[in-house]
Amino acid sequence: MNEKLNNIEIEIPKQPEFYKIPARFGSVPIDEAPLGWEIETKPRETKVTKFEHSYPRILLPFQEVKRIEFGHNKEFLENNKKDQSLKELFPKGANRLFFGDNLYVMRQLPSKSIDLIYIDPPFFSGRNYNVIFGDKNEVRSFSDIWEGGIPGYLIWLNARLYEMKRLLKDTGNLILHLDWHAVHYAKVELDKIFGIDNFKNEIIWFADTGGRAKHFFPRKHYTLLWYSKGKNWYFDEKSIGLPRNECATCRTTLDKWNNLKKNIDSDGRVYRTIKSNGKIYKYYDDDPVLPTDVWSDLWLDINNLQQKDPERIGYPTQKPESLLQRIITALCPKDGVVADFFCGGGTTLVAAQELNRRWLGSDQSRIAVSVTSDRLVRCVEEKIGSLFPVPDFTVEHWGIYEIPNLENLSDAEFREFVVKAFGGKPENIFPNIHGLRAGVPLYVGEPSRRTKIIKDDVVKFSQAIFKDKKTNFGTMLAWNFSPDAKRAAEILAARENKRIDFVRLSLIRLESNDFREHIITKHKDYGSLLSFVQPPDVKIKIERIEKLKYKFDISDTVSLNKDGVIANLQWDFNFTEKFSSTEGYAFLRDKSTGKPILTVEYEFPKEGPYTIACSIQDDQGGEKTSVLELEVK
Repeated sequence: MNEKLNNIEIEIPKQPEFYKIPARFGSVPIDEAPLGWEIETKPRETKVTKFEHSYPRILLPFQEVKRIEFGHNKEFLENNKKDQSLKELFPKGANRLFFGDNLYVMRQLPSKSIDLIYIDPPFFSGRNYNVIFGDKNEVRSFSDIWEGGIPGYLIWLNARLYEMKRLLKDTGNLILHLDWHAVHYAKVELDKIFGIDNFKNEIIWFADTGGRAKHFFPRKHYTLLWYSKGKNWYFDEKSIGLPRNECATCRTTLDKWNNLKKNIDSDGRVYRTIKSNGKIYKYYDDDPVLPTDVWSDLWLDINNLQQKDPERIGYPTQKPESLLQRIITALCPKDGVVADFFCGGGTTLVAAQELNRRWLGSDQSRIAVSVTSDRLVRCVEEKIGSLFPVPDFTVEHWGIYEIPNLENLSDAEFREFVVKAFGGKPENIFPNIHGLRAGVPLYVGEPSRRTKIIKDDVVKFSQAIFKDKKTNFGTMLAWNFSPDAKRAAEILAARENKRIDFVRLSLIRLESNDFREHIITKHKDYGSLLSFVQPPDVKIKIERIEKLKYKFDISDTVSLNKDGVIANLQWDFNFTEKFSSTEGYAFLRDKSTGKPILTVEYEFPKEGPYTIACSIQDDQGGEKTSVLELEVK
């Protein structure tokens, strides 16, 4: 990654006139900086931390665990050659879906690379309501949010909004989607981060759902705050406009409107005229305009998803695709990039895909990422087909790494990954020194978890650091160490004060707290940000109930990760090359307990051979897709 592009400084706008206090009020303290921006360290001295006091910067590698291919990657790699920001953002040509804490994901993405960011973050409405998927990473993230009331929530949100501003192009737009609990507080913070002059609209989306209040007026709307990054922003009103003679509410053609005189020009186009102050104004019927009734900043014409809506995938906060389609069409150019860093079930990314925009998204829940990935595949297969070339997309992990994928890396790839995860810098000048951290040489074992560092490895590394690096200290990183390797390291260290060629080695297992030490020292609660996970041990029982109807039971499936439990499963009863869940089998929950449904029934359309796939996630980030063959009778 281009470090210069990634580290562009984004300043908080200075707005002295906006915050000016009348002289007659005297000295009244006004905080012009967003919460979390400045930390006072000493009397009369303020240290600007840019949110890194509350949320220290942590750099870890991305692990690509899956790539969904649609056959057009060469075309998008060619596009990268024409656009440096595309190359930085999509280095392999593919759109990107991240599993990990979005703050740290964003901090490793290039500045000025995204046209539109839409986010629908957790509302400040209660811990249990916001934990949708229930996996460990989601619960940890939400514990951060509720740590300190509304100030804590705003600091958590501000740190992310600041990074989003950095990521937006100079003509970029941000939409923040919230409800009544915190939107007014967030508006104040956004004015500080983006600048009051860059506030464009407070959009009210009326979503008539649920019950009726008895003691106050029903709360039936959401607020979308629209900010541009700068003075010039993208907005295509014609793309979402309606012909002037069309009723926005009933969508019927109006023969008469506003009592204007009807005319027809030489090309057969209908237009209306009106004379005012001696001037004649002409308006064509087919010119698209933004109606001032339902398509102003009060949106009444987009319904929320009902329980039986075919678009619904099963979780409570899902938004309708039509809402995101309107936002993307108006605020992102046709060749632009859309991002959603709280992507949940993937509505934003699906809408962007359908509208042929590039996209990237992230979520702290592995289940959300799996549901989104599945939904994107179905979108391409069922809606887009061959209408236009679709980029591949990758699923990438930040901080929670799948062991089987690491074991499949080459020796060189594995070494580079481990050195970066340890906070070091890879190096390949000397064959037995694989990197440096704070000047200390590093050695990395083999990718397979079944291998161990042995005595010969210790000897080779100790000779290399003494002869090639002229130092007496080094660190070895591996899944395991044999007893003779540990003994050899002890003997080398015992030479200290006796021989000049003594070597003191630190032997660190990849799954130990010592490997995470560089993260834990930044924040005591951050140890969980870096972990290695195994896929579940999948066991599927199949029972024929009647002709064409079968029962599938995964109750004996277990998580292989510490304290892990099965958190979600998806079924594809007609699996081909890409996993695409069967409708109604993407996010199965018991309504009374909220737990995943482990036993399902399915009726096949006809007899014959079927390939069936089940994708299972545990609450620690482990996932496995199990494929089996079934002769349906």
